[in-house]
Order: sequence, then C-alpha cells, then structure tokens
Amino acid sequence: MSEYRNGLTAVRALYEEYIDEVGRLERNKKPADGLLGFGKKISEDPCHDRFAERIEGLLREYAAEKPGSADIREVLEYIYSIQREHKDPVCAYWLMNAVHGFTVELAGMLSREDASALYELYERNCPRRERFPVQKKVLKALKSAAK
Repeated sequence: MSEYRNGLTAVRALYEEYIDEVGRLERNKKPADGLLGFGKKISEDPCHDRFAERIEGLLREYAAEKPGSADIREVLEYIYSIQREHKDPVCAYWLMNAVHGFTVELAGMLSREDASALYELYERNCPRRERFPVQKKVLKALKSAAK
C-alpha cells in the first residue's frame, strides 16, 4: 500500500467519522434545541473543533511525507468535493469548506498538470458567489502551482 493510500484512507476516515457524528447530533436534536437559549445548537458541539484540529494535523503530517503529485491530487479531490454531498446541516458544510485552507501547502506540491486540473475542479465546486477568503486562498495556491 502506497503512502497515498494511507493518506487518503486516513482523510476519508476522519471525514466519515465527522459526518457520522454530525448526523447523529442532527437525528438526536430536539425541535427547540438552541431556541431562546434552551438546549444546545449542533453548531456549538465540540466535534467541529475536533474535526478541524484533526484534519489540520493529518494534512500537515501527510505533507511532511512528501507524497507524489498524483497522490496529493487524489486526496485533495476528495477534500474539495466531499462537502457537496453533505450540505446539511449547514454548520458541517461550511466547516468542510473552511478546512480547505489546510490544503494550501499540499497544493504547492502539485505538478502543473495536477494543479491545473484541481483548479478547474475547485472553480466548478466552489462558485464565485459562494467563495469565502479561504476558498480564494486555495484557488490562488492552485493557480500558482499550475503556472
């Protein structure tokens, strides 16, 4: 098994765990949770911070392994696409977009061809009207790697 398979497997496992946890929170919430200060909002659960910290650490470790461009591309394609399948709850959708900022170092390690392909994918998956600063930062890093 290549380094990439370990990286992609670990990234998928983190996302699946997070998506399952948010889904469980959504299924178990009461209708009035978060209203008028009662109960707890799903967006306030510590699982979101835990996911962000874990994905940041994992991507940092993965970058330190110096994987090949094709391997990085597969990992980033997954990260850049998975949130489109999970738009609810909204707090999870936006966090899955926000963690894209942790991919900038890996984007800089891509070949021109892979960076160009990911740039096109990212532009399609992240329409201009929905972009936040972190997504603009990712696009800039991909564009720079594609030159």
